Amino acid sequence: MIVLGLDAAGAGCGVAVRRDGRVVAARTEPMAQGHAVRLMPLVLEVLAEAGVAPGEIDLFGVTTGPGSFTGLRVGLAAVGGLALGAGRKIVGIPSFDAVLADLGPVAAGAVLVALDGRRTEPFARLFDAAGAPLGEPLCLPAAGLAALIPPGPLTLAGDGARLVLPALAGRADVRQAGPAAIDPATVARLAEERADQAREGPPPPLYVRPPDAVPLADRTPKP
Repeated sequence: MIVLGLDAAGAGCGVAVRRDGRVVAARTEPMAQGHAVRLMPLVLEVLAEAGVAPGEIDLFGVTTGPGSFTGLRVGLAAVGGLALGAGRKIVGIPSFDAVLADLGPVAAGAVLVALDGRRTEPFARLFDAAGAPLGEPLCLPAAGLAALIPPGPLTLAGDGARLVLPALAGRADVRQAGPAAIDPATVARLAEERADQAREGPPPPLYVRPPDAVPLADRTPKP
Protein backbone atom coordinates (compact mmCIF):
# COMPACT_ATOMS: atom_id res chain seq x y z
CA MET A 1 0.00 0.00 0.00
CA ILE A 2 1.15 3.54 -0.81
CA VAL A 3 -0.03 6.24 1.60
CA LEU A 4 0.49 9.98 1.37
CA GLY A 5 0.42 11.92 4.64
CA LEU A 6 0.04 15.68 4.68
CA ASP A 7 0.00 18.38 7.35
CA ALA A 8 -0.62 22.05 6.62
CA ALA A 9 -2.65 22.94 9.71
CA GLY A 10 0.31 24.21 11.69
CA ALA A 11 3.23 26.55 11.14
CA GLY A 12 4.47 24.82 8.00
CA CYS A 13 3.81 22.25 5.30
CA GLY A 14 4.73 18.59 5.67
CA VAL A 15 4.39 15.75 3.17
CA ALA A 16 5.41 12.09 3.46
CA VAL A 17 5.02 8.97 1.34
CA ARG A 18 4.81 5.57 2.98
CA ARG A 19 5.10 2.42 0.87
CA ASP A 20 4.48 -1.06 2.29
CA GLY A 21 4.96 0.10 5.87
CA ARG A 22 8.13 2.11 5.22
CA VAL A 23 8.63 5.85 4.75
CA VAL A 24 10.28 6.39 1.37
CA ALA A 25 10.22 10.21 1.21
CA ALA A 26 9.27 12.99 3.61
CA ARG A 27 9.84 16.71 3.97
CA THR A 28 8.63 19.46 6.29
CA GLU A 29 9.10 23.17 5.62
CA PRO A 30 8.33 25.68 8.41
CA MET A 31 6.45 28.76 7.24
CA ALA A 32 4.23 31.36 8.85
CA GLN A 33 2.34 31.97 5.61
CA GLY A 34 2.39 30.94 1.97
CA HIS A 35 0.90 27.46 2.43
CA ALA A 36 -1.33 27.88 -0.62
CA VAL A 37 1.66 28.66 -2.85
CA ARG A 38 4.10 26.08 -1.54
CA LEU A 39 2.02 23.03 -0.65
CA MET A 40 1.28 21.48 -4.05
CA PRO A 41 4.84 21.96 -5.38
CA LEU A 42 6.09 20.32 -2.18
CA VAL A 43 3.70 17.38 -2.69
CA LEU A 44 4.97 16.89 -6.24
CA GLU A 45 8.61 17.11 -5.12
CA VAL A 46 8.12 14.49 -2.40
CA LEU A 47 6.23 12.20 -4.79
CA ALA A 48 9.05 12.52 -7.33
CA GLU A 49 11.61 11.67 -4.66
CA ALA A 50 9.56 8.60 -3.74
CA GLY A 51 9.16 7.61 -7.40
CA VAL A 52 5.38 7.62 -7.04
CA ALA A 53 2.82 9.16 -9.41
CA PRO A 54 -0.27 10.80 -7.86
CA GLY A 55 -2.50 8.14 -9.42
CA GLU A 56 -0.57 5.36 -7.66
CA ILE A 57 -1.47 6.51 -4.15
CA ASP A 58 -3.83 4.06 -2.43
CA LEU A 59 -4.80 6.17 0.59
CA PHE A 60 -4.46 9.75 1.79
CA GLY A 61 -4.06 11.04 5.33
CA VAL A 62 -4.36 14.68 6.35
CA THR A 63 -4.43 16.58 9.62
CA THR A 64 -7.83 18.09 10.36
CA GLY A 65 -6.70 20.64 12.95
CA PRO A 66 -7.13 22.61 14.98
CA GLY A 67 -4.64 25.02 13.52
CA SER A 68 -4.24 27.85 11.07
CA PHE A 69 -7.53 28.46 9.27
CA THR A 70 -5.78 29.16 5.99
CA GLY A 71 -3.32 26.28 6.21
CA LEU A 72 -6.03 23.87 7.32
CA ARG A 73 -8.30 24.75 4.40
CA VAL A 74 -5.39 24.59 1.94
CA GLY A 75 -4.36 21.14 3.18
CA LEU A 76 -7.86 19.70 3.05
CA ALA A 77 -8.49 21.13 -0.42
CA ALA A 78 -5.19 19.79 -1.74
CA VAL A 79 -5.80 16.28 -0.47
CA GLY A 80 -9.39 16.42 -1.69
CA GLY A 81 -8.23 17.21 -5.21
CA LEU A 82 -5.50 14.56 -5.20
CA ALA A 83 -7.84 11.90 -3.84
CA LEU A 84 -10.53 12.75 -6.37
CA GLY A 85 -8.04 12.49 -9.22
CA ALA A 86 -6.74 9.13 -7.96
CA GLY A 87 -10.18 7.78 -7.11
CA ARG A 88 -9.08 7.08 -3.54
CA LYS A 89 -10.29 7.84 -0.02
CA ILE A 90 -9.01 10.07 2.77
CA VAL A 91 -8.46 9.55 6.50
CA GLY A 92 -8.65 12.65 8.66
CA ILE A 93 -6.18 12.76 11.56
CA PRO A 94 -6.79 15.27 14.36
CA SER A 95 -3.61 17.22 15.03
CA PHE A 96 -3.79 16.20 18.70
CA ASP A 97 -3.63 12.53 17.67
CA ALA A 98 -0.59 13.11 15.48
CA VAL A 99 1.27 14.70 18.40
CA LEU A 100 0.25 11.93 20.81
CA ALA A 101 1.40 9.23 18.41
CA ASP A 102 4.98 10.53 18.55
CA LEU A 103 5.03 11.11 22.29
CA GLY A 104 5.92 7.59 23.38
CA PRO A 105 4.80 5.86 26.59
CA VAL A 106 3.67 8.03 29.50
CA ALA A 107 4.05 6.30 32.86
CA ALA A 108 1.47 8.22 34.86
CA GLY A 109 -0.52 11.40 35.20
CA ALA A 110 -2.06 13.51 32.48
CA VAL A 111 -0.92 14.71 29.06
CA LEU A 112 -1.68 18.18 27.72
CA VAL A 113 -1.25 18.54 23.98
CA ALA A 114 -0.96 22.23 23.15
CA LEU A 115 -0.87 23.56 19.60
CA ASP A 116 0.25 27.06 18.68
CA GLY A 117 -2.82 28.94 17.48
CA ARG A 118 -0.74 31.99 16.49
CA ARG A 119 -2.22 33.93 19.38
CA THR A 120 -1.54 33.97 23.09
CA GLU A 121 -4.20 31.26 23.54
CA PRO A 122 -3.08 27.81 22.37
CA PHE A 123 -5.36 25.07 21.16
CA ALA A 124 -5.20 22.33 23.78
CA ARG A 125 -6.68 19.01 24.83
CA LEU A 126 -6.09 16.98 27.98
CA PHE A 127 -5.52 13.21 27.88
CA ASP A 128 -4.80 10.52 30.45
CA ALA A 129 -1.54 8.55 30.42
CA ALA A 130 -3.05 5.96 28.08
CA GLY A 131 -4.07 8.60 25.54
CA ALA A 132 -7.80 8.72 26.28
CA PRO A 133 -9.24 12.26 26.13
CA LEU A 134 -10.25 13.84 29.43
CA GLY A 135 -12.29 16.63 27.86
CA GLU A 136 -13.07 18.50 24.68
CA PRO A 137 -10.56 20.62 22.72
CA LEU A 138 -10.12 24.10 24.18
CA CYS A 139 -8.71 27.48 23.23
CA LEU A 140 -7.92 29.34 26.45
CA PRO A 141 -5.19 31.53 27.92
CA ALA A 142 -2.42 29.54 29.59
CA ALA A 143 -3.65 30.44 33.08
CA GLY A 144 -7.09 29.11 32.27
CA LEU A 145 -5.67 25.85 30.98
CA ALA A 146 -3.44 25.47 34.03
CA ALA A 147 -6.47 25.79 36.30
CA LEU A 148 -8.13 22.82 34.56
CA ILE A 149 -5.19 20.42 34.85
CA PRO A 150 -5.58 17.88 37.67
CA PRO A 151 -2.84 17.47 40.29
CA GLY A 152 -0.13 14.90 39.68
CA PRO A 153 2.46 14.33 36.97
CA LEU A 154 1.90 16.25 33.75
CA THR A 155 3.46 15.75 30.33
CA LEU A 156 3.34 18.67 27.91
CA ALA A 157 3.55 18.08 24.16
CA GLY A 158 3.13 20.04 20.96
CA ASP A 159 4.43 23.30 19.55
CA GLY A 160 2.17 25.29 21.89
CA ALA A 161 3.75 23.85 25.05
CA ARG A 162 6.02 26.90 25.34
CA LEU A 163 2.91 29.06 25.74
CA VAL A 164 1.65 26.99 28.68
CA LEU A 165 4.90 26.37 30.56
CA PRO A 166 5.09 29.81 32.25
CA ALA A 167 1.66 29.24 33.84
CA LEU A 168 2.93 25.97 35.33
CA ALA A 169 6.09 27.41 36.85
CA GLY A 170 5.02 26.46 40.37
CA ARG A 171 4.68 22.76 39.61
CA ALA A 172 7.63 20.41 39.99
CA ASP A 173 5.99 17.44 38.26
CA VAL A 174 5.86 18.85 34.73
CA ARG A 175 7.91 17.56 31.82
CA GLN A 176 7.96 18.43 28.14
CA ALA A 177 8.29 15.56 25.69
CA GLY A 178 7.94 14.62 22.04
CA PRO A 179 8.77 16.64 18.91
CA ALA A 180 7.26 20.10 18.58
CA ALA A 181 6.27 19.79 14.91
CA ILE A 182 3.82 17.26 13.52
CA ASP A 183 5.58 14.61 11.43
CA PRO A 184 3.76 13.95 8.12
CA ALA A 185 5.15 10.40 8.20
CA THR A 186 3.18 9.88 11.42
CA VAL A 187 0.07 11.21 9.67
CA ALA A 188 0.61 8.63 6.90
CA ARG A 189 1.11 5.83 9.44
CA LEU A 190 -2.02 6.73 11.39
CA ALA A 191 -4.00 6.92 8.15
CA GLU A 192 -2.92 3.39 7.26
CA GLU A 193 -3.78 2.14 10.75
CA ARG A 194 -7.20 3.81 10.51
CA ALA A 195 -7.95 2.86 6.93
CA ASP A 196 -11.37 1.58 8.01
CA GLN A 197 -12.27 5.23 8.76
CA ALA A 198 -11.45 6.41 5.24
CA ARG A 199 -14.04 8.50 3.48
CA GLU A 200 -14.63 9.98 0.06
CA GLY A 201 -13.88 13.68 -0.08
CA PRO A 202 -12.10 15.89 2.45
CA PRO A 203 -12.85 15.18 6.13
CA PRO A 204 -14.43 17.95 8.19
CA PRO A 205 -11.99 20.37 9.85
CA LEU A 206 -11.75 20.62 13.62
CA TYR A 207 -12.33 24.24 14.58
CA VAL A 208 -12.02 25.25 18.23
CA ARG A 209 -12.56 28.99 17.83
CA PRO A 210 -14.57 30.99 15.27
CA PRO A 211 -12.72 32.39 12.26
CA ASP A 212 -11.39 35.93 12.34
CA ALA A 213 -13.05 36.79 9.04
CA VAL A 214 -16.75 37.57 9.19
CA PRO A 215 -18.99 37.34 6.08
CA LEU A 216 -20.24 40.72 4.90
CA ALA A 217 -23.85 39.64 5.41
CA ASP A 218 -23.14 38.94 9.10
CA ARG A 219 -21.41 42.20 9.90
CA THR A 220 -23.19 44.74 12.03
CA PRO A 221 -23.62 48.01 10.10
CA LYS A 222 -21.87 50.98 11.60
CA PRO A 223 -24.21 53.71 12.89
